[in-house]
Amino acid sequence: MNNDLNQIRIFCKVAQLQSFTKAAETLDIEKSTVSNKVSHLETRLGVKLLQRTTRSVKLTEEGAQYLHFCEQAMSQLALGEAFLSEMREQASGHLRVAVPQNFADFMASTIVVPFLQAHPKITLEVQQGAQSVDLIKDGFDVAVRASFNEVEDSSLVYRKIYQSQRVFIASQQYVAEHGVASSIEQLRSQPYIASFAGARNDESFNQVYAQDKWHTLNARLTVNSTAAVLSAVEAGLGFAIMPIGMVRDKIASGEFVQIASDITLTDSVIYLVYPSRAGQPAKLKAFLDMMVSWGEGMMRVNKLI
Repeated sequence: MNNDLNQIRIFCKVAQLQSFTKAAETLDIEKSTVSNKVSHLETRLGVKLLQRTTRSVKLTEEGAQYLHFCEQAMSQLALGEAFLSEMREQASGHLRVAVPQNFADFMASTIVVPFLQAHPKITLEVQQGAQSVDLIKDGFDVAVRASFNEVEDSSLVYRKIYQSQRVFIASQQYVAEHGVASSIEQLRSQPYIASFAGARNDESFNQVYAQDKWHTLNARLTVNSTAAVLSAVEAGLGFAIMPIGMVRDKIASGEFVQIASDITLTDSVIYLVYPSRAGQPAKLKAFLDMMVSWGEGMMRVNKLI
């Protein structure tokens, strides 16, 4: 069915004002346009909606009944527009977020709690391990991605919110046993705690890119949990590679030691990925603002901005 909402809107206005001229003036369009739209509507429906004379315009019986349905429909459309307007202006509704493995644990207290406290009308759903999720197909509003590649999908917005140096770390116990490694060659002969979650997109779990080449490390333990990596390092089972922002406090307290500090690793980078900058609902804008603020705060701590 080829429904033209503009025809219906004009018909309602003519019926309300009982005048083509007044309807044209109110809608700020030509009288001929009003007449043509109503005529096309009548032709499409196959009934006469209005009786026209030189002095008046009156509804036919069919026109009066049709007007009732049209007014209900236009009222519902107005409610829908008002609802969308409120959604744009007021942060409310359900928000679905896809995050990399382990990021939900990390963001729970630093992002999720303050976000929900600040926006009581928003419900939040966070799914881990969705690095390659299809935002549109899978129904996510936004994804948090630890990406190290250039943006490839031009239909999505990639917004970098965080960049952190990655460092080699070990426990005091480990250093006492193995010494402070200072070169890749030394590290290759020592036990490494590998993480699927912490690897770059183009790294396998036991490989690292440093000093312009690939190096294969001796992975003694491989897990997909950042918490498990940190526990293994604390127990002295091996060294690991972590973003400095996640271990700065432990290094400062002396619990962890930064080793091989002269070796430069590629930074850890976090992006927000979402479908469009235009027409963002308030709930999404609020979350983006929170994440950007978090990233800026973390980078200030890391002295990167």
